[in-house]
Amino acid sequence: MFNKLPIEINILIYQYLDGITLKPFDKMSKKIMRSNEVWRENLYRKYSDKKKILQKSNNYYEEYKWKKKLEKHQFNYKRQWTLGCVGRIMPFKKPTFQDSIKIF
Repeated sequence: MFNKLPIEINILIYQYLDGITLKPFDKMSKKIMRSNEVWRENLYRKYSDKKKILQKSNNYYEEYKWKKKLEKHQFNYKRQWTLGCVGRIMPFKKPTFQDSIKIF
């Protein structure tokens, strides 16, 4: 069914579903799900209300995954600090991302 729909409609569907609830069923759907057109809106929707201003990225999918990993890291650090067992934790460094997949 998705193969018969134009790419623009597929992008709107994946934006609405946050790109996470569906699994890719072929190579084209995987490309669409990881494209900047889908993840730019999801990233801004979730993280733009935070104190930091989001910068432009060349790969919003990887940026979204990195921000989720950073949130988890911060939560674990706060929990360990509360329990008094911080130990040695190395700070996160933001990696450089490759350019995103071009679908058009």
